[in-house]
Amino acid sequence: MKGHCFGGECMTEEELYNRYHEIRSTYVEVRFVDGESLIGKLDSFVSGANNEPDEASIYVDCYELFASEISEIVELSDYSSDSNRRDPLLK
Repeated sequence: MKGHCFGGECMTEEELYNRYHEIRSTYVEVRFVDGESLIGKLDSFVSGANNEPDEASIYVDCYELFASEISEIVELSDYSSDSNRRDPLLK
């Protein structure tokens, strides 16, 4: 599964790592290659080497999201934890 994009443009491990370290907001919207998105609290980055046999990933809330699934990560600077009560999956 390592390094495969499943439709659309996906992030490489290096792009995911760099974007993770650029983000200054607590909350993000992760946009997936399939057009779906998820809003949640950005928690951590895991490199592919530390995530064997899987690829690099980030954790948003309780979800592990792999680089090959992600097309973009958008900071939500004005998003509050009170807004997090709704379903985090967007259509």
